Amino acid sequence: MQQSCAANLACLPGFDMASLFLPQIQNDPMYDFSSFDMVDLDPYPYSCNGSVTTTTVSSVSAAAADNHQERRGNDERKKRRLASNRESARRSRVRKQRRLDELSLQVAELLGTNQRLLVELNHVIAKHAAVARENSKLREEAAGLQRRLSEMEVEVGEAEAAAGTPEVA
Repeated sequence: MQQSCAANLACLPGFDMASLFLPQIQNDPMYDFSSFDMVDLDPYPYSCNGSVTTTTVSSVSAAAADNHQERRGNDERKKRRLASNRESARRSRVRKQRRLDELSLQVAELLGTNQRLLVELNHVIAKHAAVARENSKLREEAAGLQRRLSEMEVEVGEAEAAAGTPEVA
């Protein structure tokens, strides 16, 4: 029986056929297939002497089973953690929305208060303007009355001087 060229390569000492097809990445979880139930099959069932070898399906070793259980436990913990994180995020969103609603209500109240205060301020400004106008009018009236009084005092002084009576201080 004639062996193929690949069979000759497989017989070389230290030659790993899988290295031709698989990336040489160690400790990369992307290429860690240890958690899968693998069947131990010889990829090339010929030995170096040309005879066909048969391999049997071996059972998963106890260490691999423990590793599988550990990974399954880790997966369960990861699922619980993810679910917990999702629930926490949901609660956080609800709290944030509630706070946003409270702040929106507060903004509406403050806008209403601001509007009421502006109306009140406009009324006070209008009253102030009216009082200022009245005050100005009263000052003019007082100044006019003061002038009239001064004029009357001058007239009384002139009349008394003309009559010859001494002034009483």
